[in-house]
Amino acid sequence: MFKRNAYKDLLDWKSTEGHGALLVTGARQIGKTFLVKEFAKREYSAHVTVDFIEDSTARARYAAAKSADQVMDLLSLELGSPMVPGDTLVFFDEVQAAPEIVTFSKYLVQDGRFDVVMSGSMLGTELAGVHSMPVGFLQILDMAPMTFEEFCWAQGVPESVLVGLHACFKERAEVNSGIHQKMTELFRRYLVIGGMPAAVAEGVGAMRDLGVVREVQQDLVRLYREDISKYAGSRALQVKAIFDALPSELNKENKRFQMRAAGREGKYERYANDFAWLVAACAALKTDNVTDPRPMLERTAERNKFKLYGSDLGMLMAQYPAQTSMAALVGEKSVSFGAVYENYVAQELAAAGDALFYYRNNRKGEVDFLLELASGGVLPIEVKSGKDYKLHTALNNLLGTEEYGIDEAIVLSEANVSVEERFGKRVSYLPLYMAGMVAELGASRSSAVSLLSSVTFEPIKWPEE
Repeated sequence: MFKRNAYKDLLDWKSTEGHGALLVTGARQIGKTFLVKEFAKREYSAHVTVDFIEDSTARARYAAAKSADQVMDLLSLELGSPMVPGDTLVFFDEVQAAPEIVTFSKYLVQDGRFDVVMSGSMLGTELAGVHSMPVGFLQILDMAPMTFEEFCWAQGVPESVLVGLHACFKERAEVNSGIHQKMTELFRRYLVIGGMPAAVAEGVGAMRDLGVVREVQQDLVRLYREDISKYAGSRALQVKAIFDALPSELNKENKRFQMRAAGREGKYERYANDFAWLVAACAALKTDNVTDPRPMLERTAERNKFKLYGSDLGMLMAQYPAQTSMAALVGEKSVSFGAVYENYVAQELAAAGDALFYYRNNRKGEVDFLLELASGGVLPIEVKSGKDYKLHTALNNLLGTEEYGIDEAIVLSEANVSVEERFGKRVSYLPLYMAGMVAELGASRSSAVSLLSSVTFEPIKWPEE
C-alpha cells in the first residue's frame, strides 16, 4: 500500500468526537476505495463494504429500502456477525449509483453503533440528484492524485532527506548539491509518471517499465473520455472537445484557454457549464485570472479568462508524443516544459486545498499563480523552465507596487535554493520539487476534512441549444 496523506485525515475524522458520516471524493482511479478498505482493516475490528457498481443486487435492495431501519437490517445481514459498537465501519462504495444512501447516512450516524464512510466517482456531478443532503451529519474528504511527496514515499526516499528539505525550505537555505541533483532527477521522473496509483505502481516496481506506465495512462485517458460520454448527457460532445483540447491549449504561449477550441461558436457563456462539469468531475483544474493581486482574490476573479490544467500530470504527458516524456526525463534544455511545470504546480496547490488564481495585466504582465496565505497577504509564484529564471518583469512589477502589500515572491525552477531582493522585498528561488511545501502556506482548510455545510452540489443547467 502506498503511503497517502489522506490516511491521516481518515484517522483525524475517526478520532473526532461526534463525527458524522464521511464522503470521500476525488477523481477516478486515485486510490479512494483501496485507501478506505485498508483503513477499515487496520483501524476497526469489524467492517463491511457494499459496492453499488460491482453488486447490482445490493444496489437494487438498498434502493428499495423505505427507511433507515431497513438499511440497518440489510447491513446487519451483510456483516454476517454481530456489530461491535463503536468499532465497526460500514463502507458504501460508488454511491453515485445509489444516491439515496447519502440521505440515509444521517440516520445511520444517529444510530451510533458504527461509523459510515461513502465514496465514489463523479460525485461532483452525480450527487445533484440527492433529495436531502444531511447537512451537519456529513463531512467531505477531498482526495487528489499522489503528490510529489507521496511519490517520494513510494520511491523509498528516506524520511531524513524529506525532513532536511523541509528545513531548507523554511530557512531558505541551499540544499546539498548531491541531494538536489537526486531530487531533481526524481522530480523529472514524476513528470513522466504522474500521481495515478496504477501508473506509479508500474513506474516504481521491480520492472520500472515506463512503456507500461504510458499504456496505463492512455487507458485512464480513455476511461475519462468514456465517463464524459456516460455522464455529461446532451453536452458530452462539447465536454469531450474541451477535454481533448486541453493539452494543445496549454502548449500555447500564454496558456490561456481559447474559447474557439471548444467549438465554432466559442463564447464562454455558451460553454461555461461544460467547463464546470469537467472541474466538478475532477477531470481538470481551472485557474481564473484576477485583476487585483490583493487578499480576497475571489473578489476580482474573471471567470471567462482562465487556464485549464490536467487533473494528473502523467495523464497529460501521455497525451503528448512519447518524445516529450523522453525529453522531460533527461531534462533536455532545448525543449520548453513551461506548461508541464505549471500543471505540476497547479496540482500541488489543488491537492493542498488552495484555490487557483493567476494574474495578468496588460501593463504589469502575467504571474503564473497567486496564493492567498494562511498568515494573510498574497504570495505571487512564477514557474520557470529555462536558465533565465531570474528574469521576471511581471513579478518585479507586483513587488514594486507598494499598495499591493506583497512582502515576498517565489520563483520555482530546477535551480537550487537562493534568495535575492527586489524593491526591498524577498524573492525566494526554490526548486520545483518544493512546490508542495509552498502550497502548505496557503489559506486552505486546516484539515482536508470539511463540513458539508460549506459545500454545495448544484445541478448543472445546460444552455438552450
